[in-house]
Amino acid sequence: MEPLLDIRDLTVSYRTPQGPVRAVDAASFAVPRGEVVGLVGESGCGKTTVARAVMGVVPRSAEILGGPVLFEGRDLIRLSERERRALRWREMAFIPQTAMSALDPVYRVGRQIEEVLVERGGRSRTVARARAAELFGLVGIDARRLDDYPHQFSGGMKQRASIAIALALEPKLVLADEPVTALDVIVQRQVLDVLKALQARMHLSVVLVTHDISVVAYACDRVVVMYAGRVVETGRVAEVLERPRHPYTMGLTNAFPDLESAAGELVPIEGSPPSLLDPPRGCRFAPRCPFAQPRCTASEPPLLTDGEDHAAACWRAEEAPALRIQAAEAATWRR
Repeated sequence: MEPLLDIRDLTVSYRTPQGPVRAVDAASFAVPRGEVVGLVGESGCGKTTVARAVMGVVPRSAEILGGPVLFEGRDLIRLSERERRALRWREMAFIPQTAMSALDPVYRVGRQIEEVLVERGGRSRTVARARAAELFGLVGIDARRLDDYPHQFSGGMKQRASIAIALALEPKLVLADEPVTALDVIVQRQVLDVLKALQARMHLSVVLVTHDISVVAYACDRVVVMYAGRVVETGRVAEVLERPRHPYTMGLTNAFPDLESAAGELVPIEGSPPSLLDPPRGCRFAPRCPFAQPRCTASEPPLLTDGEDHAAACWRAEEAPALRIQAAEAATWRR
């Protein structure tokens, strides 16, 4: 079946005083219908830029240099702003990182949902009010809170209200940018449970942007691992997290606690991602990789599958079983 969203060689460059920065460099992955795809990696790896490029809301300093980005066969990059605007909220919606970015502090929360339904959906005020109450029920908020202001909501309630706004017109695709980052771990799980339940009920496709591999393990069907603007590994969540084939993914699984338990030693990946003003030659993870060899810095490894639905961009991917054993040792990453 054709995927709902098919991103092919997406490249996004930012103009900066120091020179151009390719925040996303030839990224390719697909989002199947009715599945949750986690887009994971450290801060600055290009995750949010991918989501904003799909929505068509990149800043003026950004330029999309590659594509296409196909949504039900339509290339989003080639659409006019008017055509993109027609898609937003109706067919694709965005949940920002902080709920206060989505909620206007001077308007009642219910009114903000109603505005989406009236202005973008053409609903009457009466129908919009009833739909807003229904949406509050779906995300677990008492409909009597519709006339409250954002400051009267807890952090978790604000984020659930943001989900309600995004789902108001029943879009096919939702892009959620770090939707639980600012919440404590208990509220994180509550919000993720709401999102998962609604995704299944409405048969949504979701791109969940996060830096936390445990959130991917809990909420996603598939995962796309990004590093320094490039996709380095993709596949089904269970396959990628249990049998990672790229050292960066191996490092990520060591560096975060499980969502249900903080027990166990955390092993950080030493160093930091490279500057994208002048990225290193070859594999961009090589300067931090304990398994790097000369060929890793000589040329860029292609993203190749293992014959199944699992791909990795690593020259040593075939040695992954042995590398995983070494990667599990903290001393490996401290060299």
